[in-house]
Amino acid sequence: MLASTSVFFMTVSPAAADPLSPPTAAQIVMKIDKNRYNLGDILVISGQVQSVVSDMQLTIQILDPNNNLVHIDQIPVTSDGKFSLPVKIYGPLWSMPGKYSIIAQYGFKHISAIVNFQFEQVSVPIQNAFNVKDPSSGQNFDLNYTITGGQVENMALDKQNIALVVQINSTDSGMLHLQIPRLLLDSKKPSNADESFLVFINGDEITSFQQTGSDYNYRILDIPIVTGDSKIEIIGTNVIPEFENISSLILVLAVGLTTIFSILLQTRMNTKLLNL
Repeated sequence: MLASTSVFFMTVSPAAADPLSPPTAAQIVMKIDKNRYNLGDILVISGQVQSVVSDMQLTIQILDPNNNLVHIDQIPVTSDGKFSLPVKIYGPLWSMPGKYSIIAQYGFKHISAIVNFQFEQVSVPIQNAFNVKDPSSGQNFDLNYTITGGQVENMALDKQNIALVVQINSTDSGMLHLQIPRLLLDSKKPSNADESFLVFINGDEITSFQQTGSDYNYRILDIPIVTGDSKIEIIGTNVIPEFENISSLILVLAVGLTTIFSILLQTRMNTKLLNL
């Protein structure tokens, strides 16, 4: 008799997959008030830390496009984890336009957040005065000016064309603010009312300049410039008078007065002789 053989089949059920874990909330949430900044702006950083540790401060670092540190601060967080920091954008470290990064770190390296912004450097205004000499009379005038986007290299009076010629080196878009003495260059209508100057940049006439704030002594011009501008011509209707002509007139008057005085003196002496 054959022994019966029993075969047992074991079914192995795969282990049930673990349910997906819910996403972990960010340990730090950080934001800024806008995405683009210029020199002189106030950058406002704010946010919240999820888990507050007593007496632990938040470290804020700002890096330029080459990862050079331009600002660092340590600030407290409130009991509910909130923080805020205003940063004024100024100083020599803010010298490179481009993409900057703000890194917030709370104690441990992995508890951090990063926000980026664009820094659009604006040219710093240059204020100065340029001495302009009239070659025919020798008289000197100081022309006060302010320029952004470049620098003034020379100013000269072109009497033949009744113009002030300003040589500049412009590296960016900006503005040239000029204070022109009326005694040096002016523009008048036949009625003696102010007439608009003609302004040329690199030989092309422009009409986008402004003439505001002029007074009895000065004409004030605001002339926009762009990268590559080099020569500005401001043309009026009259320049400083020819002092040599005035000198000649004074000489003629002096000679005439001397002659009249001599005649009067001679007449008086002759009258005395006749009375003797």
